[in-house]
Amino acid sequence: MSDMELRAWVYSAVQLDEALDNADIAAVYAPMRLLSEKYAGRADRLILLPPEFLGGAENETERGLLRLRELGFSRALAHTSGHIGLLGRTGFEICGGSRLNCTNSEAMRFFADCGLCDIIVSTELTVQRINRLKKPIKTGFMAYGAMPLMLNRRCPVRDGRPCGGADKKCGRQMTDRKGNRLNVLCSEDSVEILNSDTLVLSDKLGDFGTDFAVLRFTYETDIRRVINAYVNGERPDSGRFTRGLYYRGVQ
Repeated sequence: MSDMELRAWVYSAVQLDEALDNADIAAVYAPMRLLSEKYAGRADRLILLPPEFLGGAENETERGLLRLRELGFSRALAHTSGHIGLLGRTGFEICGGSRLNCTNSEAMRFFADCGLCDIIVSTELTVQRINRLKKPIKTGFMAYGAMPLMLNRRCPVRDGRPCGGADKKCGRQMTDRKGNRLNVLCSEDSVEILNSDTLVLSDKLGDFGTDFAVLRFTYETDIRRVINAYVNGERPDSGRFTRGLYYRGVQ
Protein backbone atom coordinates (compact mmCIF):
# COMPACT_ATOMS: atom_id res chain seq x y z
CA MET A 1 0.00 0.00 0.00
CA SER A 2 1.33 3.43 -0.98
CA ASP A 3 1.28 6.42 1.37
CA MET A 4 0.39 8.70 -1.53
CA GLU A 5 -2.75 10.81 -1.16
CA LEU A 6 -5.61 9.69 -3.42
CA ARG A 7 -8.01 12.15 -5.01
CA ALA A 8 -11.10 11.38 -7.08
CA TRP A 9 -12.28 13.31 -10.16
CA VAL A 10 -15.99 12.64 -10.66
CA TYR A 11 -18.58 13.20 -13.36
CA SER A 12 -21.89 12.13 -11.81
CA ALA A 13 -23.76 12.76 -8.57
CA VAL A 14 -23.58 9.07 -7.64
CA GLN A 15 -19.79 9.10 -8.03
CA LEU A 16 -19.57 12.30 -5.98
CA ASP A 17 -21.44 10.77 -3.05
CA GLU A 18 -19.44 7.53 -3.19
CA ALA A 19 -16.13 9.42 -3.28
CA LEU A 20 -17.05 11.65 -0.34
CA ASP A 21 -18.17 8.63 1.68
CA ASN A 22 -14.83 6.88 1.07
CA ALA A 23 -12.28 7.60 3.80
CA ASP A 24 -9.39 6.70 1.46
CA ILE A 25 -10.15 9.70 -0.78
CA ALA A 26 -8.52 12.90 0.50
CA ALA A 27 -10.18 15.30 -1.94
CA VAL A 28 -12.78 15.21 -4.70
CA TYR A 29 -12.78 17.24 -7.92
CA ALA A 30 -16.44 17.87 -8.77
CA PRO A 31 -18.18 19.85 -11.53
CA MET A 32 -19.87 23.03 -10.35
CA ARG A 33 -23.20 21.72 -11.69
CA LEU A 34 -23.23 19.02 -9.00
CA LEU A 35 -22.55 21.26 -6.02
CA SER A 36 -25.07 23.01 -3.80
CA GLU A 37 -25.77 23.79 -0.15
CA LYS A 38 -26.20 20.03 0.34
CA TYR A 39 -22.41 19.62 0.17
CA ALA A 40 -21.41 22.74 2.07
CA GLY A 41 -20.67 20.74 5.22
CA ARG A 42 -18.00 18.78 3.31
CA ALA A 43 -16.60 21.71 1.36
CA ASP A 44 -13.13 21.18 2.85
CA ARG A 45 -12.76 17.97 0.79
CA LEU A 46 -14.11 19.40 -2.45
CA ILE A 47 -12.33 21.08 -5.36
CA LEU A 48 -14.69 22.79 -7.80
CA LEU A 49 -14.40 22.13 -11.53
CA PRO A 50 -15.56 25.18 -13.53
CA PRO A 51 -16.50 24.83 -17.21
CA GLU A 52 -13.43 24.24 -19.35
CA PHE A 53 -14.47 26.73 -22.02
CA LEU A 54 -15.18 30.22 -20.70
CA GLY A 55 -15.90 31.93 -24.02
CA GLY A 56 -19.31 33.59 -23.78
CA ALA A 57 -19.99 32.20 -20.32
CA GLU A 58 -17.39 33.87 -18.12
CA ASN A 59 -19.86 36.22 -16.39
CA GLU A 60 -22.30 33.39 -15.68
CA THR A 61 -19.46 31.20 -14.41
CA GLU A 62 -18.22 33.99 -12.16
CA ARG A 63 -21.68 34.42 -10.63
CA GLY A 64 -21.89 30.69 -9.99
CA LEU A 65 -18.46 30.66 -8.37
CA LEU A 66 -19.40 33.55 -6.09
CA ARG A 67 -22.55 31.72 -4.97
CA LEU A 68 -20.56 28.61 -4.14
CA ARG A 69 -17.90 30.68 -2.39
CA GLU A 70 -20.59 32.15 -0.15
CA LEU A 71 -21.65 28.61 0.76
CA GLY A 72 -18.16 27.88 2.04
CA PHE A 73 -16.45 26.18 -0.91
CA SER A 74 -12.87 27.40 -1.01
CA ARG A 75 -10.87 25.43 -3.62
CA ALA A 76 -11.28 25.29 -7.39
CA LEU A 77 -9.28 23.97 -10.32
CA ALA A 78 -7.83 26.07 -13.14
CA HIS A 79 -8.04 24.14 -16.41
CA THR A 80 -6.22 26.89 -18.30
CA SER A 81 -4.34 30.10 -17.56
CA GLY A 82 -7.59 31.98 -18.22
CA HIS A 83 -9.15 30.32 -15.19
CA ILE A 84 -6.43 31.55 -12.84
CA GLY A 85 -7.55 35.18 -12.88
CA LEU A 86 -11.23 34.23 -12.64
CA LEU A 87 -10.70 31.99 -9.61
CA GLY A 88 -8.47 34.58 -7.95
CA ARG A 89 -11.13 37.28 -8.41
CA THR A 90 -13.77 35.11 -6.81
CA GLY A 91 -11.63 34.31 -3.77
CA PHE A 92 -10.78 30.67 -4.38
CA GLU A 93 -7.63 28.80 -3.50
CA ILE A 94 -6.40 27.69 -6.92
CA CYS A 95 -5.43 24.14 -7.85
CA GLY A 96 -3.85 23.50 -11.24
CA GLY A 97 -5.10 20.96 -13.77
CA SER A 98 -3.12 18.82 -16.20
CA ARG A 99 -4.24 20.97 -19.15
CA LEU A 100 -2.02 23.77 -17.85
CA ASN A 101 0.65 21.54 -19.42
CA CYS A 102 3.18 21.80 -16.60
CA THR A 103 6.15 19.88 -18.00
CA ASN A 104 9.28 21.26 -16.29
CA SER A 105 10.62 22.87 -13.13
CA GLU A 106 10.48 26.38 -14.59
CA ALA A 107 6.77 26.00 -15.33
CA MET A 108 6.27 24.60 -11.83
CA ARG A 109 7.93 27.68 -10.34
CA PHE A 110 5.85 29.97 -12.58
CA PHE A 111 2.57 28.45 -11.41
CA ALA A 112 3.73 28.63 -7.79
CA ASP A 113 4.42 32.34 -8.32
CA CYS A 114 0.90 32.69 -9.76
CA GLY A 115 -0.42 31.57 -6.38
CA LEU A 116 -1.43 27.99 -7.15
CA CYS A 117 -1.48 25.71 -4.11
CA ASP A 118 -0.94 22.49 -6.07
CA ILE A 119 -0.86 21.19 -9.63
CA ILE A 120 -1.48 18.05 -11.69
CA VAL A 121 1.45 17.66 -14.07
CA SER A 122 1.09 17.03 -17.80
CA THR A 123 0.10 13.51 -18.80
CA GLU A 124 2.84 13.63 -21.47
CA LEU A 125 5.65 13.42 -18.90
CA THR A 126 7.48 10.19 -18.17
CA VAL A 127 7.77 9.02 -14.59
CA GLN A 128 11.50 9.85 -14.66
CA ARG A 129 10.83 13.45 -15.68
CA ILE A 130 8.11 13.81 -13.05
CA ASN A 131 10.50 12.63 -10.36
CA ARG A 132 13.20 15.09 -11.49
CA LEU A 133 10.90 18.11 -11.20
CA LYS A 134 11.64 20.69 -8.54
CA LYS A 135 8.35 20.93 -6.69
CA PRO A 136 7.71 24.19 -4.80
CA ILE A 137 4.02 23.27 -4.47
CA LYS A 138 2.14 20.00 -3.95
CA THR A 139 2.25 17.92 -7.11
CA GLY A 140 0.05 15.16 -8.47
CA PHE A 141 -0.51 13.11 -11.62
CA MET A 142 -3.41 11.44 -13.40
CA ALA A 143 -3.28 7.81 -12.26
CA TYR A 144 -6.54 6.28 -13.49
CA GLY A 145 -9.25 6.78 -16.05
CA ALA A 146 -10.23 7.07 -19.68
CA MET A 147 -8.00 10.01 -20.58
CA PRO A 148 -9.33 12.63 -23.03
CA LEU A 149 -7.83 12.44 -26.52
CA MET A 150 -9.58 15.56 -27.76
CA LEU A 151 -11.73 18.38 -26.37
CA ASN A 152 -14.43 19.79 -28.68
CA ARG A 153 -17.01 22.54 -28.38
CA ARG A 154 -19.63 20.52 -30.26
CA CYS A 155 -20.56 16.86 -30.35
CA PRO A 156 -18.98 14.90 -33.22
CA VAL A 157 -21.71 12.24 -33.14
CA ARG A 158 -24.56 14.75 -33.42
CA ASP A 159 -23.42 16.31 -36.70
CA GLY A 160 -21.65 19.10 -34.85
CA ARG A 161 -24.73 20.24 -32.95
CA PRO A 162 -24.50 21.05 -29.23
CA CYS A 163 -25.20 18.06 -27.01
CA GLY A 164 -27.28 20.02 -24.53
CA GLY A 165 -25.32 19.38 -21.38
CA ALA A 166 -24.32 16.54 -19.11
CA ASP A 167 -27.94 15.53 -18.44
CA LYS A 168 -28.46 14.80 -22.16
CA LYS A 169 -25.63 12.42 -22.98
CA CYS A 170 -25.75 11.19 -26.54
CA GLY A 171 -24.79 7.72 -25.31
CA ARG A 172 -22.83 7.02 -28.46
CA GLN A 173 -19.29 6.25 -29.47
CA MET A 174 -16.87 6.97 -32.27
CA THR A 175 -14.71 4.45 -34.11
CA ASP A 176 -11.13 5.30 -35.04
CA ARG A 177 -9.19 4.02 -38.07
CA LYS A 178 -8.05 0.95 -36.11
CA GLY A 179 -11.58 -0.01 -35.11
CA ASN A 180 -11.27 1.15 -31.49
CA ARG A 181 -14.49 2.37 -29.87
CA LEU A 182 -14.06 5.83 -28.30
CA ASN A 183 -16.61 7.04 -25.77
CA VAL A 184 -17.91 10.59 -26.12
CA LEU A 185 -18.38 12.41 -22.81
CA CYS A 186 -20.62 15.48 -22.75
CA SER A 187 -20.60 18.35 -20.28
CA GLU A 188 -22.25 21.77 -20.15
CA ASP A 189 -19.82 23.49 -22.45
CA SER A 190 -17.70 20.89 -24.20
CA VAL A 191 -17.36 17.33 -25.42
CA GLU A 192 -14.45 15.02 -24.69
CA ILE A 193 -13.42 12.11 -26.90
CA LEU A 194 -11.98 9.51 -24.55
CA ASN A 195 -9.23 6.95 -25.04
CA SER A 196 -10.55 3.46 -25.72
CA ASP A 197 -8.09 2.03 -23.16
CA THR A 198 -8.30 2.95 -19.47
CA LEU A 199 -5.18 4.24 -17.74
CA VAL A 200 -4.39 1.92 -14.80
CA LEU A 201 -1.46 2.46 -12.42
CA SER A 202 -2.76 0.84 -9.24
CA ASP A 203 0.43 -1.22 -8.85
CA LYS A 204 2.79 1.59 -9.85
CA LEU A 205 2.16 4.41 -7.37
CA GLY A 206 5.46 3.74 -5.64
CA ASP A 207 7.31 4.73 -8.82
CA PHE A 208 6.04 8.31 -8.63
CA GLY A 209 7.62 10.91 -6.36
CA THR A 210 4.52 13.08 -6.05
CA ASP A 211 2.18 14.12 -3.26
CA PHE A 212 -1.07 12.83 -4.73
CA ALA A 213 -2.60 10.69 -7.47
CA VAL A 214 -5.86 11.50 -9.25
CA LEU A 215 -8.41 8.82 -10.16
CA ARG A 216 -10.63 10.19 -12.96
CA PHE A 217 -14.08 8.60 -13.19
CA THR A 218 -16.38 8.99 -16.18
CA TYR A 219 -18.79 6.13 -16.91
CA GLU A 220 -17.88 3.95 -13.90
CA THR A 221 -20.88 2.80 -11.86
CA ASP A 222 -18.88 1.35 -8.94
CA ILE A 223 -15.87 3.47 -8.08
CA ARG A 224 -15.20 1.67 -4.78
CA ARG A 225 -13.61 -1.29 -6.55
CA VAL A 226 -11.16 1.00 -8.35
CA ILE A 227 -10.28 2.93 -5.19
CA ASN A 228 -9.67 -0.31 -3.29
CA ALA A 229 -7.32 -1.51 -6.04
CA TYR A 230 -5.21 1.64 -5.61
CA VAL A 231 -5.26 1.46 -1.83
CA ASN A 232 -4.09 -2.17 -1.95
CA GLY A 233 -1.62 -1.74 -4.83
CA GLU A 234 -3.32 -4.42 -6.91
CA ARG A 235 -2.07 -5.40 -10.34
CA PRO A 236 -4.65 -4.69 -13.05
CA ASP A 237 -6.73 -7.53 -14.42
CA SER A 238 -5.81 -8.94 -17.79
CA GLY A 239 -7.53 -7.12 -20.60
CA ARG A 240 -7.22 -3.77 -22.29
CA PHE A 241 -5.59 -1.04 -20.25
CA THR A 242 -2.74 1.40 -20.73
CA ARG A 243 0.11 2.84 -18.69
CA GLY A 244 -0.22 6.06 -20.69
CA LEU A 245 3.00 7.83 -21.70
CA TYR A 246 4.58 7.54 -18.27
CA TYR A 247 6.88 4.65 -19.23
CA ARG A 248 7.38 5.16 -22.97
CA GLY A 249 7.21 8.92 -23.49
CA VAL A 250 5.84 10.82 -26.47
CA GLN A 251 6.63 9.08 -29.74
